[in-house]
Amino acid sequence: MALLDSFKQQVLNLGRSQARAKARPLLVDDEAFDRSAAGLDRRTSEGFVLFWLLSDRALYLVAGGATDDWAFRIPYECIAEMALDFDETAETLPWYVRLTLMPDGAGVITTLEDVEELGKPLAAPLPRVIDDDEKEHLAQGAIIPLAGFAIVTKKFRTALARRLELAGGSLFVHGEDRADAQRRLPTRKRSKNAG
Repeated sequence: MALLDSFKQQVLNLGRSQARAKARPLLVDDEAFDRSAAGLDRRTSEGFVLFWLLSDRALYLVAGGATDDWAFRIPYECIAEMALDFDETAETLPWYVRLTLMPDGAGVITTLEDVEELGKPLAAPLPRVIDDDEKEHLAQGAIIPLAGFAIVTKKFRTALARRLELAGGSLFVHGEDRADAQRRLPTRKRSKNAG
């Protein structure tokens, strides 16, 4: 694996804890994060860093760009479908993740207020419900990318499939058999095949 690719993976792994911290104020009641995937909107340049965090009730989408970052709590019933495509030729970020939202679907999508409380600069930002226009813009990918290249574990795929099925959404996974076969290959053999 190229040094730069290895570095990107390390940065994304470190970023998971920051993504969880960013989205934590959006958690409801005793909800907790239990699975995550991390990636970029493109493999070749870092326009956005993307994190998909799962709880038992919602998908949390956290994205960071050059100047700002965002966090959204998206109940599973707001998701029409997700698609995961595996690229066996990729050295890094082998999964392409696409999220399709229902702009008029049930469920309330929340994000964080972008203003701090007066006199409380260190207070956690407060959650707010996004309005219909924002929901439509989010669904169109006009606020943040709803697709990107990622590191996605088998446990993440399994949990996501189960939760979307219960909520009436769909998960399409292409290349899972190739991903599983590649995962079973010894690391040295994998590097030879890539070269």
